Amino acid sequence: MRSLNEQFANATEGMFYTFEEKGTSKFIEVNHAFTKLLGIPKSRILSMKLYDIFAPESLKKMAQKQLRLNQKGYLYAEETLCGHNGDKLTVEIHSSKIRWEQKDLYFHVVKEISEKKWLNSQIRNKPVVASGLLTEDLDITEITNHYEPLPFVEPAEGFGGSSLLSFIEPTDCLKVKRCVSKVMEYRQEKQVTFQTGSPHSSDSIKLRAFFKPIFNGNNELIKIAFVLCRADGVEQVSEMPISPLLLACL
Repeated sequence: MRSLNEQFANATEGMFYTFEEKGTSKFIEVNHAFTKLLGIPKSRILSMKLYDIFAPESLKKMAQKQLRLNQKGYLYAEETLCGHNGDKLTVEIHSSKIRWEQKDLYFHVVKEISEKKWLNSQIRNKPVVASGLLTEDLDITEITNHYEPLPFVEPAEGFGGSSLLSFIEPTDCLKVKRCVSKVMEYRQEKQVTFQTGSPHSSDSIKLRAFFKPIFNGNNELIKIAFVLCRADGVEQVSEMPISPLLLACL
């Protein structure tokens, strides 16, 4: 059985401990996931003050948040952090006040939510069938259905770890691979259409996939967010229709 220290160090979500000294919050310990998220070495983070990692917009109400944390013993907040290269990271931080050896310490769990905000914007604007997260090798780490059941049959071992390519018609796999390669190369959102295929396709349909790369504070790719929408007949529209105003001018 792993010790608490091992679980803390190897947790998938960022975690860190802080304490207050003369009105200043300082780090006690941070885990690997948190250093990877910020893109800053552990030794450097431990020499910083807590507020050094927050963007100016998050610092405005920090005093009030610290007061609520001390009064209630817990706090949930959406914050903006600054990574190693200055890029801003949108995160959720769950903080708890704990008592240890006659001292008040604070335990924080950090979840990067850039993909959550992007997925929410996609869901508001499109009839999304499913959304989730991928590794750069196109392995599914999360998948959620939305307006209708997933067009895939879940493998016996579950979706986690399954390749997205295993749900795609083999003739379309290369097209999807190229799209994701461009996503990583150009570091931009891209889209592609494909036909679902065996052995996990419940019914062969055409889908349009939108891919969004997510980076850490050191500009390193950490995951790829995706949404899937129905694309029946999408390729039949090859040109924009001529507007009535333009027709009147002809």
